[in-house]
Amino acid sequence: MEEISLFKNIFIEDKSDFRKLKNDITPDISNNPLLKFECQIPVLEKISYYIEEIVLRHGGKEAEMFVGFQKLSRAEAVWERYLNIADRVKKLYIFGQKNTKLTNHLNINFIYLPEQHPLIREWFLIMNLPKAKSILVAYDLDGFGKFENEKNRHFRGIKSNNPSHVQTAINLLEKIT
Repeated sequence: MEEISLFKNIFIEDKSDFRKLKNDITPDISNNPLLKFECQIPVLEKISYYIEEIVLRHGGKEAEMFVGFQKLSRAEAVWERYLNIADRVKKLYIFGQKNTKLTNHLNINFIYLPEQHPLIREWFLIMNLPKAKSILVAYDLDGFGKFENEKNRHFRGIKSNNPSHVQTAINLLEKIT
């Protein structure tokens, strides 16, 4: 399996400042064309939720979504939501280390990552709709097992609505799907 990193392959050259985000973000964050930030997991969950809502409302037979959960067990808490998303898209690709079994769905492809694969350190969500495109990718600065509460882990991330960022990410991920 080819070793790729969305964060490093797409955004590593961007050296500008990353803004610290706290839990008080609002839905308009998803409308920001480029947002570079540092945060903990609750912020990533909120940004992901806003993007997921767009897919649930506007998905369709041409819609695709690519999601990296690091470990598949991280998807268990939101799995019913993702089964609903799978009903609204042509294809949903789920990436992660296989440390649990999730319910199958006709529109879901699981891509199991080996333990040392670079994408294990990344939380990502890519929305590829005909009229809306977005990518959220965040690099796990801490890794698993450093905190008693995993939600305290720190990430450096970028959220972009630039179609070229989305297409570059999809092209990279297609090498391992």
